[in-house]
Amino acid sequence: MLMKRTTIDRREFLKRGAALGVGSLIAPVFLRKGWAASKDRVVIFQGVGLDSLHPYAYSGGGIVGIWQHMIEPLVQMDYGRNEYVGVLAESWEFQGKKWVFRLRKGIRFHTGSPFTSKDVVFSLNRMKSDKRSLQGADVADVEAEAPDDYTVVMTTKNPSAILLDRLDTRFIISKAAADKFGDQVDNYAIGTGPYKFVSWQRGGNLALTRNDDYWGPKPEIKEVLLKGVKEEAARVAGLLAGQADVISNLSIEEIPRVDKHPRTRVEKVPGFRMYFLAMHVTYKPFDHKLVRQAVNYAVDPQVIMKHIFDGNGDVLNGPLNSNMVGYDPNIKRYPYDPKRARELLAQAGYPNGFEIKLHFSPDRHLKGKEVCEVIASQLAKAGIKVELIGQEYAVYWGKEGVNGGKLPFYYAGRTASDGDTLYDQYFHTGVTKRIGYSNPEFDKLIEEEQKTGDQKKRVAFLQQAGRILMEDAPFVPLYTLAEIYGLARNILWKGNPDNRILAAEMKIKS
Repeated sequence: MLMKRTTIDRREFLKRGAALGVGSLIAPVFLRKGWAASKDRVVIFQGVGLDSLHPYAYSGGGIVGIWQHMIEPLVQMDYGRNEYVGVLAESWEFQGKKWVFRLRKGIRFHTGSPFTSKDVVFSLNRMKSDKRSLQGADVADVEAEAPDDYTVVMTTKNPSAILLDRLDTRFIISKAAADKFGDQVDNYAIGTGPYKFVSWQRGGNLALTRNDDYWGPKPEIKEVLLKGVKEEAARVAGLLAGQADVISNLSIEEIPRVDKHPRTRVEKVPGFRMYFLAMHVTYKPFDHKLVRQAVNYAVDPQVIMKHIFDGNGDVLNGPLNSNMVGYDPNIKRYPYDPKRARELLAQAGYPNGFEIKLHFSPDRHLKGKEVCEVIASQLAKAGIKVELIGQEYAVYWGKEGVNGGKLPFYYAGRTASDGDTLYDQYFHTGVTKRIGYSNPEFDKLIEEEQKTGDQKKRVAFLQQAGRILMEDAPFVPLYTLAEIYGLARNILWKGNPDNRILAAEMKIKS
């Protein structure tokens, strides 16, 4: 009898998972008895969803969390301990230009094939060679070998003390599955994770079921439905109506309503996601340092933090937040001074200011439109006329946008606990096209810290690099925000500082 009921529940779950669309958020068909999450099922509404089943064709923090249900990395950062811990890797050793990883034994992919070092080598090579991959830059200089089934040796051109940071979100897929399914392998989303792939709709639902053969702690919740819901109001409506059990990026205005509702509560976690204005230095007028400095003088993030985010975050006093490796308490941000901004623009040859488009992604960045409206208003006082261009995240972040170096001026966020993550990806010459910045002195400091095993020396190098960035001003540091989640009251989960919503971490209060 119990088996029959389970089968019916699962069939109903899959049917609803395929049918639910943005336009049906309030549809009665998805209201469930008890109006709360259960051990059988949890429904998660996020601001982003999967645009494809390609495991490496993305680079956003929220999307990392979606994939992590199915596929796993070698290591990950434990934010409570502030250190890296093993996932698929059991231990590792830094040997200058080499890292030696010992893999866990007894792990199997969802298809039943064993996880070995060959899968790690295959995955890293695909990250680098696949034309759709957006992750190749992180492992571009890494050559991986498999001397035996449970050892991986990674060799870099130079000693790389920060390789663990690069591998934190680099997930491992099955070579055996790729050999079997060829070009169709991504349709199966095969990993070693705590949940198995069931079905997916582009821009819609991702349905998962528990991996009962999972090598780690068995998740309590059996089935998971993850849905990309771009509109903040729609996510809240779904939560309050009992259609969603967890939502991301809860808006500030909705905190009191969600917290007072008998079914729901709010969870806030200090975040690592830094927000900033990026100025691509190969485009005019941002090829002139004085213009970039003027933009820094013209923006006041204190106003944004107070009036838009109601103090739920911290204004950056330099290129990094105080909870990040490499923070320098002696660096100060540019003070808000529109008059000084106008003077610098005049010195740069723009006495009447200039016009520019500011790109942002309203479906990815909490209050992105409101933030950019305030920024546009502030820049206008310095003579800079801004046209706001909102784009869907897939377009904004893709190869025709940020990752293709096609946007001269944009509002962005980057999750990082180590300054090297931001510095290398955005400002190290030739790593990405996102900002076009190049400074030999800065490059030298980054290259030195990346091969330095002494953490104090690494921090000193990062601090020097931060001072160069503040002088050259290729971006405007703004703030970090608290990660704010809305949850059903019976879900026990504290949330993550990196915007990852992981069902395997959740418990259900009976």
